[in-house]
Amino acid sequence: MKRILISLTLSTFTFGMGQNKISLPSKDELNAMIVESNVPALGIGTIENGTITNAFVLGETKANTVATDDAFFDTASIAKNITSWLTLKLVNKGLFDLDEPLYPYWVDPDLKDDPYAKLLTARHILGHKTGFKNWRWMNPDKKLAFDFEPGTKVQYSGEGFEYLKKALENKFETTFQALVDQWVFEPFGMQNAHVIWDSKIDINQVTIAHNAEGEPYAFDIEERKKASAADNLLITAKDLALFGKGIMKLDGISLELYQQMITPKSPVKEGVGIGLGWVVFENLSNNEYALLGAGSDKGVNAIILLLPESKRGLVALTNGDNGRKIVMGLIGKTFDIGPEILGRL
Repeated sequence: MKRILISLTLSTFTFGMGQNKISLPSKDELNAMIVESNVPALGIGTIENGTITNAFVLGETKANTVATDDAFFDTASIAKNITSWLTLKLVNKGLFDLDEPLYPYWVDPDLKDDPYAKLLTARHILGHKTGFKNWRWMNPDKKLAFDFEPGTKVQYSGEGFEYLKKALENKFETTFQALVDQWVFEPFGMQNAHVIWDSKIDINQVTIAHNAEGEPYAFDIEERKKASAADNLLITAKDLALFGKGIMKLDGISLELYQQMITPKSPVKEGVGIGLGWVVFENLSNNEYALLGAGSDKGVNAIILLLPESKRGLVALTNGDNGRKIVMGLIGKTFDIGPEILGRL
């Protein structure tokens, strides 16, 4: 496969040499991107040679409030990547089994008479093969139901991760927040990451989601007081970069389990599949592969992209409906093989 290169200008930050380089647009260029896209704030984290080389925020959390580098972003479905790593850490310690049926720990009341509930495993959930729709309210009766037998097809589902959360809480007799703190946040030194609202968070440090016209959406603290395994992750750019750095160091799981994580079992399209909790891009130029986590919601667009072979990574977080163009565009601008990755999306 022909190597794809991007032209560099004097206004880019260039880190590393050759294949290991990261070429991040200058802060002036990044500011211009958020102004043009009507996105209030942009958080950036970069990893080069396994070291965090940038962690900063540009723009405003809300009108007339300058965002600091420790501003929190809602990263929506990147919560699923956190949940996936938590699950793998528990498996690595011999405390859990990816192929262990979950029904002894949790059966949703909507599924109490469904025989498929006895088949559902964590592996199905992490690979988006539960048979559930994304959310139960998408069903005509608003109840959770299987569209097909678990493990037989791919269908993206946030409900699956919420199901896993309940099973883990019941099995380990503790809260999901406590599990994540113990097994993910604390080992990685992530002091500014939350799957549930913490009263210690300064609301003025939270980047409020905005619509395409730049108007703020309501920020409902009450709905964030219930931990989610699939959504609503609040985190700083630095802490999400710490997460990516830890993953590329295999800090907490065995090589064998990591290989399972990065091996696509759920194909999406040629060269792209779902491993255990991550979108995996296989057979890229320079013998690279990429792991992608993405979050999108009203006024929320965020990505974490890792290139483990060259130990590079990018975190890009925004608080605007138009943020997707920015975060995806940065993949193409930052990495030599970025356009190749974007070409498969």
